[in-house]
Amino acid sequence: MQIEYEEKTFENYFNAALDKKDIFFFPPGQVQEGSLGADSIADMQSRKLWKQLGFTDFSNTPLAGLPLAAMAQEMEKYLGQKIKNIPSIQGNILFQFKRSQRMIHSNAEEWHHWSEPYFRYEIYPKQHTLLAQLHLKFSADVLILYAAPAIVSMDDLVQAHIDGKIISKTNFRPAHQLTKHKRNTFVKPGNHSVACSEPSRLESFDLETEARSLRAKVLDPQAALVEFASVVTSVLRRTSYRRSFDLLMNYYGFQSLAEAPLVGAYLQMAVVRELTSIQWVIVGDPVKTPTGQEGVVKRNR
Repeated sequence: MQIEYEEKTFENYFNAALDKKDIFFFPPGQVQEGSLGADSIADMQSRKLWKQLGFTDFSNTPLAGLPLAAMAQEMEKYLGQKIKNIPSIQGNILFQFKRSQRMIHSNAEEWHHWSEPYFRYEIYPKQHTLLAQLHLKFSADVLILYAAPAIVSMDDLVQAHIDGKIISKTNFRPAHQLTKHKRNTFVKPGNHSVACSEPSRLESFDLETEARSLRAKVLDPQAALVEFASVVTSVLRRTSYRRSFDLLMNYYGFQSLAEAPLVGAYLQMAVVRELTSIQWVIVGDPVKTPTGQEGVVKRNR
């Protein structure tokens, strides 16, 4: 059975759930992007498009435009002010979002593991190679997780979003546990998984418990953010994503990041997300939540 929504739709709702819980993720999600003022910057030279926006007198150019690099210092000040509010980083999580399939027929390949309808998602070699290399690089300091919804219909996805249940209806699985497998299968969000093709039972994974076990960073938040982004991109550039990454960084006008390291880190991770759909989450102290709410960790204010 095909899922009724796109992977990007789930990702947007998942990130909105993080925003509501005041979890800081980098690059910013919808709420943080709003406070930055824009989620995209365009250098528009087309007179036709300017006319459509109401500008007709080109003897006095309405907006000459600036390259992104020229805006970097002002953006750096603003990002620095926002990030000062983050406590010392407790840990990092990288989410790789997946859209599940719903298997409902007894002739499904993995049916004999469950004997009931189940969810599954594919493990793509190019994508997984990057995750595996990141795991080797960061070891116990970072959680690198596949995140797959146990939701079939768009109506149920929207309802889960309204009810604040998106995260609790998501199945999480550490990426390194799926090395050498082509698929992962599960019945319920918090249940154990069976990874295939050589069947392997993977016990239940609790996001909050695992996030609490992450080791705290001794660096200040700004230094930690810049360092982490640098390491992630250095790993990515040793994979088949390298050319695409360099092309986008050059396109955005950031051959050098020395004068604006925070903006550079933001842009690096934005390009990583654009190419791979990997979302970086920064967690602080865990907090207790009311019954029925998402049980995750969030940063101090």
